[in-house]
Amino acid sequence: MTDTLTPALSRRERELAPEQELLPSHVIAARRGIAPYLRHTPLEPNTSLSKLAGFPVLLKLENLQVTGSFKPRGSLHKVLSVRASRPDAEFIAPTAGGHGIGLAYAAATLGAKAHIYLPRSADPDKLRMIQEYGAHLEYFDSVPLAREAARRVAAERGYTFLSAYNDRHMMEGGGTVALEILEDCPQVETVLVGVGGGGLLAGMSVVLKAANPRIRLIGVQPETSAVLAQWHREGQPVDVPNVRPSIAEGIGAQVEKELLPWPYLKRNVDEFVLVSDDELREAMRWCVTDTKYILEPSAAAGLAALRKLLPRTLGPTVVVLTGRNVSWRRFEELVRG
Repeated sequence: MTDTLTPALSRRERELAPEQELLPSHVIAARRGIAPYLRHTPLEPNTSLSKLAGFPVLLKLENLQVTGSFKPRGSLHKVLSVRASRPDAEFIAPTAGGHGIGLAYAAATLGAKAHIYLPRSADPDKLRMIQEYGAHLEYFDSVPLAREAARRVAAERGYTFLSAYNDRHMMEGGGTVALEILEDCPQVETVLVGVGGGGLLAGMSVVLKAANPRIRLIGVQPETSAVLAQWHREGQPVDVPNVRPSIAEGIGAQVEKELLPWPYLKRNVDEFVLVSDDELREAMRWCVTDTKYILEPSAAAGLAALRKLLPRTLGPTVVVLTGRNVSWRRFEELVRG
């Protein structure tokens, strides 16, 4: 953390409502704990997007993070925090794959035990990574069934249940992405982030809005499963019928009404943009052609949204590329459409 950024965030924090639970100081403390186990990922200017847009566009390369996504930031913070008082704690998580990789890495790195509950349809490459980190795996017919079983086993055996998003530690860990962005691009005016359960964007929003309330935060969801986008439009949690799967399995989740990130998304996010599967595929094709980075569909959401927003003038813009964990076979199937 730079000498100039920390005092600025601290001054802003003192102005925040006392009932606000998640504060920049929590994110700064999280970063201090997890920094030895992670990379400060590059913030890479992109020439072709900048020329197309007419303003600077930079890519936050969380696809180059350890395990290939931002996920270990929150998982490491959770494991470190829990084991400070419970050194023998074991952890359990349901996942479609990405969250499980993050927790498995955190547990292996810190000497903890992780139990990962997955759907049988999970990407084989994601399964391989989880297995290589030594986690215990159980398989189910769907993610909801995996979640139900994980909660039951956590209660029966005293494991710590870890949601991918509905957890304060995951939000705080996700917020560390924003600290790095501010250090590397203090003049940032717009940030685009793909949104599933909202933990990453909620944590980032607390830091970014404290640093500069004028920074525009844009969440991105699939057209077919835009639950949080609908909540944001209505100003409250509402039932969203006809939610359908997207190729971006990591975003657009059906979330609990009691959602910890929601108050921060409601207060801090300026707008949501919806993208189609075809737009996600095109963004994936563009990225591998232009940058040579392979992205999972969820990670391409910000790129797809940026192309829809043009020719709006957004000022210096950061697009968060959240991860690369997709098998080559699946990537080929997707980009060929």
